[in-house]
Amino acid sequence: MSKKIYLSPSDQTANRYAWGSTNEAVQCRRIADACETALKRCGFSVKNNKTASMQARVAESDRWGADLHVPIHTNAFNKSVTGTRLFCWNKSGEGYRAARAIYAALAPLTPGTSENIQINTQLYEIRVPAAPTVYIEVDFHDVAAVAKWIVEHTVEIGEAIAKGICKHFGVDYVLPAAEKEPEEGREEAVLYRVQVGAYSVRANAEKMLEQVRAAGFSTAFIRAE
Repeated sequence: MSKKIYLSPSDQTANRYAWGSTNEAVQCRRIADACETALKRCGFSVKNNKTASMQARVAESDRWGADLHVPIHTNAFNKSVTGTRLFCWNKSGEGYRAARAIYAALAPLTPGTSENIQINTQLYEIRVPAAPTVYIEVDFHDVAAVAKWIVEHTVEIGEAIAKGICKHFGVDYVLPAAEKEPEEGREEAVLYRVQVGAYSVRANAEKMLEQVRAAGFSTAFIRAE
């Protein structure tokens, strides 16, 4: 049975970004959507709740029997601090081990420099869920350059979170189809077409076809477009 990952992106629309006409809720939902796509591609079961309160989300996560509960947020402080921050319940549980795996994939990607994993027993979505929790603060959206980077890299952020989750559970991370490389020793199938003319009158096309076939190209044909 596939592992169950519960994604809980921020719903904080009042937290405005320092760049772009956007906010924390919009961007974290984009990140969660990208993460959901990546996790499903890698074989996980995913719930991605973007509407309910955090209390309702935790209740849903518990009923579903999530194996990992993952709130996704972006941060703000004094318009100068930057960096990825991850929070979990303690250093002896699965939440911390999962946080380390996600941190290893996400922190090198983000532009900030003040980065760490912290223990936090106060946040509701760490304290209450039955599942181990990794609470993610991607980076600080009150710094304009960082806010711009987040907006322009939501897919990469989601993929990095998924990559860390894969690492934690010992699941192979599957690249998006557009990034897959051909199997070693085999080129991707490519068709190369040769066209000798295009005509609006069929009679002219048939005349050229006769000339081409007479020249020895017996497989030549006419195709209407």
